[in-house]
Amino acid sequence: MTKVKKYTILIFLLVISQLFSLYLNDVSGDGVTINWFTEEPSDSFLIVYDGSNESIYSEQEVTLHRFKVSGLQPGMSYAYTVKSEKDGKVIFRNGGILTTAPLKRTPFSFAVYGDSRSNHSVHLEIAHGIARENVPLVIHTGDLVSSDDTLDEWTSFFNVIDILSDSVFYSTIGNHEASAENYTKFFAFPGNKRYYSFWYGDVFFICLNTNEAFDKYSLQYIWLLTELEEAKEGDPAFIIVYFHHPPYSFGPHGDHLYIQQYLVPVFEDYKVDLVLNGHDHGYQRVEKNGVTYVISAGGGAPLYDIGSGKDLIASANAYHYMLFNYTVDGLFGYAKTAKGLILDSFYIQRRD
Repeated sequence: MTKVKKYTILIFLLVISQLFSLYLNDVSGDGVTINWFTEEPSDSFLIVYDGSNESIYSEQEVTLHRFKVSGLQPGMSYAYTVKSEKDGKVIFRNGGILTTAPLKRTPFSFAVYGDSRSNHSVHLEIAHGIARENVPLVIHTGDLVSSDDTLDEWTSFFNVIDILSDSVFYSTIGNHEASAENYTKFFAFPGNKRYYSFWYGDVFFICLNTNEAFDKYSLQYIWLLTELEEAKEGDPAFIIVYFHHPPYSFGPHGDHLYIQQYLVPVFEDYKVDLVLNGHDHGYQRVEKNGVTYVISAGGGAPLYDIGSGKDLIASANAYHYMLFNYTVDGLFGYAKTAKGLILDSFYIQRRD
């Protein structure tokens, strides 16, 4: 039988011009969190078709509806239906497919993109490209919107990613999310939502927040070391870290020296395989001291010119997304335009 944990959500004092469609967060081997918005506070219902067809009902009259589903099987897909009612009248009904995280040593694919702010039409093209890949997991490298406190931009963002509603969505906080007050309300990420970690099969993902302190005396730095130490027990095939500001960049923003000072030594000591960033709009791949650094910041914001340097392996002044295929033995990465043109490809061997 499906078990569902009901979250108590505060009614936001917001005016939302239209509905935010379904989106999925915080996946595990036995469940996922389902979210949706309605214009007016309403009661909500959920059915996950797992054999029990049990209807879960929340009497919370809220505009943000959130159910954490658990008790499912790993690596399985389930159809589900949601609806919202006001005074006995259905005001929203939708549904989709949710897929739980796979077991260890199971191949899977995921997509990465970033800096979708500023251009709705380009963002939509990139989202369509990702949707054609049919990946169960999508990661955003930050700057989802131009301003965290502008609700029309969030409405536009969620309308675009509606096409990705069967994929579990994760992201990091960019400089344009700033204090991220709406960001942390909208997304059901694990931990404190501002930085967090999760397992997907035998790949360990860590999200950092480079808008907050990450020096050696900060809570985030101590948390990072703790997470990496504990992850050893799980014997990860790959460790992938993502955050917005890149330590190395040949774009106009350039290198971030504090990240090089405090975080890069940690990545090298713990043999992090892949670091994903945004911020310098376009595509870059840097390989340095055994770590592959990828900037995927081509989701809609104005593109920047990219220079050259000895550690820069590949770059492109292009709107794009990343497709990663984990094959158990290794990780294949492809930078692709919305129409599927491959800008760069590479392979990372599985750690010993």
